[in-house]
Amino acid sequence: MAEYDFDVLPTNVPEWELGEVKLKLMQWNLDQHSVVKRFRISCRFDPNDEITFLRSFFESPVVRAHISLPSTLGSSLDMLEFQRLRTSITSLSFFDKLENESDLVSTGGYLRKCMDEVYDHCTVSECLREMMANPESEYCHLFTPDEQKELIYQIFKRLVIGGAMCQPDDKLEPYLEITKRIYKALAAVRKLPDAQPPLEVYSYAYLLTCNAKGNFGFFPKDSPFNSLIVAVDPKKQSVQCWYCPFVPFW
Repeated sequence: MAEYDFDVLPTNVPEWELGEVKLKLMQWNLDQHSVVKRFRISCRFDPNDEITFLRSFFESPVVRAHISLPSTLGSSLDMLEFQRLRTSITSLSFFDKLENESDLVSTGGYLRKCMDEVYDHCTVSECLREMMANPESEYCHLFTPDEQKELIYQIFKRLVIGGAMCQPDDKLEPYLEITKRIYKALAAVRKLPDAQPPLEVYSYAYLLTCNAKGNFGFFPKDSPFNSLIVAVDPKKQSVQCWYCPFVPFW
């Protein structure tokens, strides 16, 4: 069994430093409480023992200090629960079904409006955000359960929901563009000669939410929209962590 230690990498994740990304994350209220950090792993990552790795990662004083996890989080994470995310997508064509759904996206890529509704402190006035926020939405099955386990889908969902003070976009394109940028940051890719598609994501990605009982204390407030994504690059022996809580303003 590997014994992991972690060192924070001093350089920021380049994609988060892009002006376009910064402006959109601010508009969507995903800048105020979110943290993204990179860490170096002391030894080779063993994907066959994910729970040991993730426990070591979140129990590390170095990681806790730089991600600013709440002080209520216990020192030992024996009951840690996580979801292994799929990383099979290498093209934004994955989201074409949204543009083909006229009740969600109209001509020119504009998002269809709906009556204002509030779901767990998230106010939505667009059908796309309603689809992401409402588990009983008539559109919730547009993406299959396996598709919803894709890393790129979870990134897109978190961007669309935004924060409690989110100023949503009127068009689909900005969400797709920032999803592409963040996916590129979190997913390490290699070329496969003579293969179709010619690219393969070789990162291991994991999602933690506060929906699991074993993850109590990871987020300031309970919300189904909390998310914490960990992406491991086994070749570079590095970890990227995107901590993105949803914090209601009342």
